[in-house]
Amino acid sequence: MRELQIEINDANHRALRRCYRCGSYARPFDEVNGAILCEPCAKRDRKVRQREEESESQPDPTEVSFLV
Repeated sequence: MRELQIEINDANHRALRRCYRCGSYARPFDEVNGAILCEPCAKRDRKVRQREEESESQPDPTEVSFLV
């Protein structure tokens, strides 16, 4: 069985943390509910949250509410 060795060639390797989403070693960019995210994952997460907020604010056209 082969084992992968992680090599960090950055001079500031102590500042690097593992991203909760993708697992890459990068500088912490954002923290969401205690999970550290790298910059690309944090930007993706923000876009998803914005889309969810927009969809929640717009009424669902298939939903019908009336009193009988």
